[in-house]
Amino acid sequence: MHNYSKDLQEANWLFSDNIKMQQLSQNEQKWLLLSSSLTKQLRVHFGPVEVRVLSECWLTNLAESEKCLFWGYERFWCREVLLHIQNKPLIFARTLMPEGFLLQHLELQRLGNRALGEWLFSQQNRVRKILQWAKIDGLQHDTYARRALVEVNTYPMMVAELFLEPQIFTEEVHG
Repeated sequence: MHNYSKDLQEANWLFSDNIKMQQLSQNEQKWLLLSSSLTKQLRVHFGPVEVRVLSECWLTNLAESEKCLFWGYERFWCREVLLHIQNKPLIFARTLMPEGFLLQHLELQRLGNRALGEWLFSQQNRVRKILQWAKIDGLQHDTYARRALVEVNTYPMMVAELFLEPQIFTEEVHG
């Protein structure tokens, strides 16, 4: 299997207001800038979403592109999943949570095959601090990714998503 995690770690991340964003189609922009649940949007367009956990583990050594988001934190819970529609992988997602964050929300270690977004979008004290996007080279087609640094009760977490299928961008974002 392709190393999607490495793709996200080595991406050239751009902020959402970067001029290059204007070169993307309207649908690409809307999907990459989406502020609501990606899983919910996928369900609207493609039907039931199956979450397949690839790995969940503790990390102490992050890529430089990720370290810059987490000043002062040493240990992270990393969760990597594939979101499937009808046995076809559409999204690879990588989430990083500092140890202190996870200690406040132990239920996140027991998500299993449930989408993180269901939990995240139910949190009252959730603020998206940073939104970035990237074009990933080296795959069969133009592939885009996005990542957000989200704070829940002042603790940061990173959610990065790699769009594996260009057909996603043919659909209009709702809501």
